[in-house]
Amino acid sequence: MAIAFRTFLLQLLLFFFASSTKANDPRETYLVQMKVGGHRYGSSSGHQELLGEVLDDDSTIEDAFIYSYSKSFTGLAARLTQSECQKLRRRREVLEVSRSRDLKLQTTRSWDFMNLTLQAERNPENESDLVVAVIGTGIWPYSEVFSSDSPPPPGWENKCEDITCNNKIVGARSYYPSKEKYKWIEEKSVIDVTGHGTHVASIVAGRKVEKASYFGLAEGTMRGGVPNAKIAVYKTCWNVIRLDDTKGSVCREHDVVKAIDQAILDKVDIISFSQGLKYTLLQEDKISWAFLRALNNGILTSAAAGNTGNYYKVANGAPWVMTVAASLKDRFFETKLELEGEDKPIVVYDTINTFETQDSFYPLLREKAPAELIRKRELIAESKSHPISSNDENDEGKDVIFPFSKIKLLDKVIKERAKGAIVLGKKRYDFNETKKLQFPIASIFLDKDKKAELEKYYRKYPSKRSVKIHKTEEIPREEGWVPTVAKLSSKGPNCDKFLANILKPDIAAPGLDIIAGWPENVNLTSDVPSNDYRHLRFNIMSGTSMACPHATGLALYLKSFTNSWSPSAVKSALMTTSTEMMDEGNEFAYGSGHLNATKVLDPGLVYETHYQDYIDYMCKQGYNTEKLRSDAGSEKIDCSKTEIDPKADLNYPTMTARVPLDAPFEEIFRRTVTNVYDGESTYRGEINYRGDKDFDNIIVDPPQLQFSELGQTKTFTVTVTGTSKPNWEAGKAFMTRNTWLTWTEIDGSRKVRSPIVIYSVKEPEACSLIPKT
Repeated sequence: MAIAFRTFLLQLLLFFFASSTKANDPRETYLVQMKVGGHRYGSSSGHQELLGEVLDDDSTIEDAFIYSYSKSFTGLAARLTQSECQKLRRRREVLEVSRSRDLKLQTTRSWDFMNLTLQAERNPENESDLVVAVIGTGIWPYSEVFSSDSPPPPGWENKCEDITCNNKIVGARSYYPSKEKYKWIEEKSVIDVTGHGTHVASIVAGRKVEKASYFGLAEGTMRGGVPNAKIAVYKTCWNVIRLDDTKGSVCREHDVVKAIDQAILDKVDIISFSQGLKYTLLQEDKISWAFLRALNNGILTSAAAGNTGNYYKVANGAPWVMTVAASLKDRFFETKLELEGEDKPIVVYDTINTFETQDSFYPLLREKAPAELIRKRELIAESKSHPISSNDENDEGKDVIFPFSKIKLLDKVIKERAKGAIVLGKKRYDFNETKKLQFPIASIFLDKDKKAELEKYYRKYPSKRSVKIHKTEEIPREEGWVPTVAKLSSKGPNCDKFLANILKPDIAAPGLDIIAGWPENVNLTSDVPSNDYRHLRFNIMSGTSMACPHATGLALYLKSFTNSWSPSAVKSALMTTSTEMMDEGNEFAYGSGHLNATKVLDPGLVYETHYQDYIDYMCKQGYNTEKLRSDAGSEKIDCSKTEIDPKADLNYPTMTARVPLDAPFEEIFRRTVTNVYDGESTYRGEINYRGDKDFDNIIVDPPQLQFSELGQTKTFTVTVTGTSKPNWEAGKAFMTRNTWLTWTEIDGSRKVRSPIVIYSVKEPEACSLIPKT
């Protein structure tokens, strides 16, 4: 599930930029970027001459000048005061003055962030024998990221509709919806016309492409997690015009189930599924049951958790699915609006401006601007109630104002050479980096609070207000930063009574501002109701749709070394070797933690859960026998002799139980772990928690596990006692937060970590909206 750059705004201002003054500040190091040509300051001596013209009276060139650049950068480095910076910014020869920052070595690095670097141990021959099924909007097969030098896997039969299979794309099928339900529908083809499927597929298995970027942002080497793996595409989502003339995309459940069916027949190795149903119980969810059948054929499914951002809304929550939340990366995008005469710019984090920093300051004009700022105008576009005006055609720039409801007029504004756009909203949006604005023009979005800063500046300078919009920059987070969950990511617990004792989502992976492959025939900002004529082979998207293929890729990476492992063993390894997360949320936001490739090849112990275990669990939960036979596809299932046990548990890598609120509890978890290390080892069970202790006692029995051979199993119990006094959701719920069992290898480095979550909730409104079966 993806969130593209959203426009949820009310008013748009197009503006001019000009110059300003500034008070003195302590001297710091800056990069002064010069325009190329058209002036005499292009050489080292010219740089020093320019510097001498702007230095304060008590400054010297020897104090300020550091050095000039001749090859790597157009300009100079200097130690400057704030007033000197302001003088340089007013110079027509100067493009930008920016503070020099500390840098780390990096690429388009979501995989590096997970420690799956280009230097990581690889098994390329085995990788090339693996096939990932990507179910979604199709693929752009002409991208260089979808090429390969190795042949398809032995025994694989290529089947591609509408396109020619190659060594990377070894399967491509489409599932077309009924035309009569829509006024218009895109042509039947596996070609991706939205970009979503191409983006997802390239995250999983895209070939390495150097010098990839999004107009200079996130520049580096773009690659999938398993660049040698093969891709089978199953297109189930289509652009349509409905009978009521509304436009959108449709992904029909039956088409998805058919795609899963074909993927099982094709014997793919893993399914990547970045879709999800809304308000669906397991009894009604045909797709989740199709994934259980895939698991019975040795196929793990990695699926997106959803983008609602709310508790009780997690999608794809079946226990046999690996449900993936979206996390932030170790860097973020920052955009500045520089105010002439002010030291402090307005800084926002919800804008992607790919256009170069404006070459100078321009006056900012509004509807009620003083008369002396309003020059001769010509009408360039109009609507019934909102004329759109600009400056005279001989002026260097344009100033235009109109409400966001008339945003479609932006196309004409762009043609009239408007310089930029300030977009104003009415609400306050938290710094969550999940909603971004992008227009095909230099732009910045100001929410209610940031808008107030601009209005304050507007009042401070009644006769001269000039601003400069900067190109978005990519900023590394501070050292020691720990991954956090994106606010868009849907959270548990699950409203379904059959899944109340399953912690979902399972894992978190990077899902914010991910750069990946993009169809060059698809506009970059399809959500913007204005034509964006720019095209690029990469794009930046956000959502659990982008997190899901990261988990898919890491699972495939593990399978390239351990292809005989069961789907549950692969899933367990990813979960128990994950990185602990520190978040204002809790395990219902991120599950086991954040994906980390460092130790995934050597997890030590895994929790195995097989097809029959899930069947037995559903029987104990009281699932109807006839329904279960149909859902799971086996007439041998018989729940009639199984005693119903609401506390029934699975051999799951996490330990979760729902208990009555404000009452004593005792929960016993029985688990079996399998040794996947070829040698002797002994593990000691340790209970860890962070913050307040939300339980009375936790006992692990036995406290140690000793293994002597590969494949050996050991069983243990974890008993948790306490009282479920309200401590969560404003006193309406209880939860043991940030508590986990870790099996630590004695005289070794392996650690096997499992969260423990005991919780109590009153049925929230979100659950009451789901029809009860």
